[in-house]
Amino acid sequence: MSAPKIKVLIAGAGIAGPCLAYWLAKTRLDISITIVERSPSPRLTGQSIDVRGPAIEIVKQMKLEEAVRSRNTTEEGTRFLNSSGEVVAQFNTGEAFTAEYEILRADLSGLFLEATQGLSNVRYMYGDSVKAVDQTDEKVNVTFTGGSRDTFDLLVATDGSTSKTRPLILDEQILKDSYNFLGQYIAFFSIPSRPTDPKQWLWYNTPKGLSIMTRPHRNPSTVGAYLCITTPGHGQRDPVVEAAMEKGTDETKRMLHKYLDNAGWEAKRVLEGMDSAEDFYMSAAAQVKLPKWTNGRALVLGDAAFATFGVGTSLAIESAYILAGEISKIQSSKDVPQAVKRYEEVFRPIYAKMEELPPGFPQIAFPQTAWGLRIRDFALWVMSRTKLYKLLQGGSETMFKLPHYDWEGI
Repeated sequence: MSAPKIKVLIAGAGIAGPCLAYWLAKTRLDISITIVERSPSPRLTGQSIDVRGPAIEIVKQMKLEEAVRSRNTTEEGTRFLNSSGEVVAQFNTGEAFTAEYEILRADLSGLFLEATQGLSNVRYMYGDSVKAVDQTDEKVNVTFTGGSRDTFDLLVATDGSTSKTRPLILDEQILKDSYNFLGQYIAFFSIPSRPTDPKQWLWYNTPKGLSIMTRPHRNPSTVGAYLCITTPGHGQRDPVVEAAMEKGTDETKRMLHKYLDNAGWEAKRVLEGMDSAEDFYMSAAAQVKLPKWTNGRALVLGDAAFATFGVGTSLAIESAYILAGEISKIQSSKDVPQAVKRYEEVFRPIYAKMEELPPGFPQIAFPQTAWGLRIRDFALWVMSRTKLYKLLQGGSETMFKLPHYDWEGI
């Protein structure tokens, strides 16, 4: 019996999309995969991310563990600094904040891209995106912004928390209140390193929810810089920040100067580095929570489905693996909707254990007042000295046994 022949369109070439393409290509199916990416070229920016739990096993099965380790950011732990720049609490790798597998988003995305570019049944379309979707029982008809049209057996949106493809797949009632702004804006960029820079994640706060952070890079000539503006609560937006971001990078950088020029610690160094940084990017932190991810032959995956603080990268890898595994079981294209439905039945209970944010986060970690900062610092000091975080941290919720699927060449 010949293998079922199907065409798949993946919208988004970040983490989840190429990972999904890799595993779909390892099924017994006669499969053709197109990945469409709005950006004209692979995105080379992004913050430090980590891989945890079963996602590590998936990376190992992809034979990428050593490559991930070799691209480790070299971070050896986290130090919280007080208003004078002195260390008030320190946590080593694996204890609370820095994971064993720390890597820049661009590096991990690049590894997944390389793993799929040599596959004959995977092709990338850059500088284009999905404009319209018309789904029938048998096919998904797609119109691209570039004007072309094509028909697929399966459409998967993996284009991030602000996905433009998501509303083309799911109806308004499903999407209602699904994008939840966390009350925080974060800028990421690289600045020149100094010989005195430690190998720790340095976390410095000032009142009004402001923060400056630096994190080591694998490239010894640079360090990652992070500027945070946190409002008093979830859903509360800062109109000055919003207006600046709307006007573009130059205005956003001017706004950050106004907010942080007098913040203390290494504000002058970081802001001067920001002015010449070519990889500057700023975004609003959000959580995406949907009551349903699937609709017939189409679905959302990764951050487009469940942007989640701390475990988003691992969830993206795990969900891609499980979706590909469920698709691998089909006997014909007619079975695709049932496989998509089965994927959600399998993965939603896994996700449900990890979907909630730590209580009060991010506001509790980025206080608005000097008094609040002193309380936070004291709590961190106690946790670092007593290892109390081990009782609060849990961790078992991120662990589960990967389902078994039959792969080709694994």
